[in-house]
Amino acid sequence: MLRQVLPALLASLLTGVAGAAEKIVLYGDDDYAPYSYVEDGRFKGIYVELLRQAAVLLAPDYELELKPTPWKRGLRDLELGSTLGLFPPYFRPNARPYIQPYSAPLYHEVVVLFCTEKVMKVPRKRFPEDFGGLTIGVNLGFIISEPMLVAAKQGKLAIEEAKGNNANIMKLASKRIDCYANDRLSVLYSAKRLRAAANAPDSIKALILHEAAVLSGEDAFIGYSELFQAGYKQDFIQRMNGVLETLRKNGAINPLLAQAAM
Repeated sequence: MLRQVLPALLASLLTGVAGAAEKIVLYGDDDYAPYSYVEDGRFKGIYVELLRQAAVLLAPDYELELKPTPWKRGLRDLELGSTLGLFPPYFRPNARPYIQPYSAPLYHEVVVLFCTEKVMKVPRKRFPEDFGGLTIGVNLGFIISEPMLVAAKQGKLAIEEAKGNNANIMKLASKRIDCYANDRLSVLYSAKRLRAAANAPDSIKALILHEAAVLSGEDAFIGYSELFQAGYKQDFIQRMNGVLETLRKNGAINPLLAQAAM
């Protein structure tokens, strides 16, 4: 009897191991509202919710966990090969050669330049030609616009980094920077939340955001570490791309965008 039970038990155990879901961890920017951010200890946002929908479609083969991380640390971990993927970088193969490959696009963002009322009292129609001598805020670790980087290297304008949307909007309100470059929806969403806060300072309540220039249209991706090694890596990337394409065709992101715009 024991000889009959043992093979059956072993086969059952092996089947369970073979059928176990592969656990995958993807990291996301912890301070990029409304796309990916932490609020009241919860990781949330448009891309977070979209990838949670992807996780349902990837099951039972893959068990996907999403974790927040400071953007610059997330990039460093990709460069070291200690993590598989990070969202949502723009396509920057020359500046970040350690990211390879990129996923199917999550969404097409529109990167714009918001400036203070004082700055816009001077006619400014061409970027970067009409913005000389100004200080432009960007999020820490973000590579926003090639023309802006070139102009900064040439000393025509200054770029100043701060961690996240709120910090930059506060600096804009207090006139510590002249302009702020980032995705349009992200800036408007964060500014609205700051104004609505019970302890909002008068400078924030009085801040008027003037959209001075459209810098670029950028697809946002999951960026995968070229150095990260795992047997499941290629299959997971292909499966994720297929799922993201299905979600795109189904318009899954549209209600998430609409909710953020309310």
